[in-house]
Amino acid sequence: MIAIATVAALAFPGGAAVASGGGGCGRPVSDARGDTVRIRDFCFGPTILRVHPGDEVRFLNADSTPHTVMGANASWGSFRQLGIGKQVTYRFTRPGVYPYVCTWHPGMVGAVVVGGGPRMATGGSTTAAGPVVQVFAQPRIQPAVASAPVADPAQAASLSLPSEWVAPWQLIALGVLVLLSIVFVLQQRRGQRSSAV
Repeated sequence: MIAIATVAALAFPGGAAVASGGGGCGRPVSDARGDTVRIRDFCFGPTILRVHPGDEVRFLNADSTPHTVMGANASWGSFRQLGIGKQVTYRFTRPGVYPYVCTWHPGMVGAVVVGGGPRMATGGSTTAAGPVVQVFAQPRIQPAVASAPVADPAQAASLSLPSEWVAPWQLIALGVLVLLSIVFVLQQRRGQRSSAV
């Protein structure tokens, strides 16, 4: 039992999030205009952010644990960890509704509504070619039409991951190791009991 608690503590360092309609935090859904989504207490706030076409939206992790910001169908955003105190910015170039999630914490959801937020036409969804473009801190060049997310040259040159990043396979490997240890201990105890009888 202690081993299972250890694995859970390692897999979810900030504690388990409770899924709810308010972005995983248990609060009601919030709806506001602005340019920043704050991540706090396993919640995107506001849950629904309204912006104009071409506006930039900053996602700021003010929580005690890392999160991700991933658009529906992985059409924008990233599986990369957004560390504690870190931020990422995206520009939303076309009107529409852009739902997103934290892929690590079920129920942690939100949406950016661009323009009036009309329903997208049938078959029309976001793709890697746009209409959401990641914004980097470097001087911006206004693209006529972005064909792919803008790459940060400094980031492309350095392929190393942040030191606090933990890959999912590492968590799985740790879990398997703990389970094998438990099985070994139980077999040892059974062997001792059967030899004592």
